[in-house]
Amino acid sequence: MKTLEDKDDFASLLDDCIKLLDDNINVLNDIEYSLESEKEDFVITDLTRNDLVNMAHEVADSSRIKRAESQFVKRFFEQNSD
Repeated sequence: MKTLEDKDDFASLLDDCIKLLDDNINVLNDIEYSLESEKEDFVITDLTRNDLVNMAHEVADSSRIKRAESQFVKRFFEQNSD
């Protein structure tokens, strides 16, 4: 049978895990991005200026999406931990 102390210990452990993830989310995102981008590495030699601009927009959009996802997860866990 679970006691109140066990539930408090679990809540404390969960809060510690959330804080640890929050402190390291940018590092984890950078690692994930690096691993994913290595899979897609190939050389294209006939890029136009428009292609480069489009690629820059895609990278910016991807970065915004990843940031939004991490903020959503952070808010979700903070909301559920209360």
